[in-house]
Amino acid sequence: MISKTIDTSAPILPAFAERYSGVSYDPQRPLSRSQLLALAEAARWAPSCFGDQPWRYIICDKATDPEAWDKAFACLAEGNQAWCKAAPVLMISCADTLFARNDKSNRYGSHDTGAASFGMCLQAASMGLMTHQMGGFDSDKARSL
Repeated sequence: MISKTIDTSAPILPAFAERYSGVSYDPQRPLSRSQLLALAEAARWAPSCFGDQPWRYIICDKATDPEAWDKAFACLAEGNQAWCKAAPVLMISCADTLFARNDKSNRYGSHDTGAASFGMCLQAASMGLMTHQMGGFDSDKARSL
């Protein structure tokens, strides 16, 4: 990963200043299972309305399941495909729209999923990894995964 720390106008946690949405990944540097578990654990500890944890992640690791990675890659917009073809892992974040406890509408699910995803990004930065969240993808294709 490219080491890049920003100058901040006030003291903040190092992981915030080290977090970087780069577009250059090393295809020879896969993530280990323990690294992926650490990222998932960081997401798990994010706050959520009623402790519902409405996030779900589809983790597509090129080293262990290239077919799943290819399917996730095919969901991306062309502009994102151009730079992330060397990324060792692609993740799709999903938010439940209903509370698990009562099946009522959870209008905070996307917010809570964003918090979990950011926790994952900070954990990655603290581990010397780079993340890049993307909005350019085909949601219908992603739903079929």
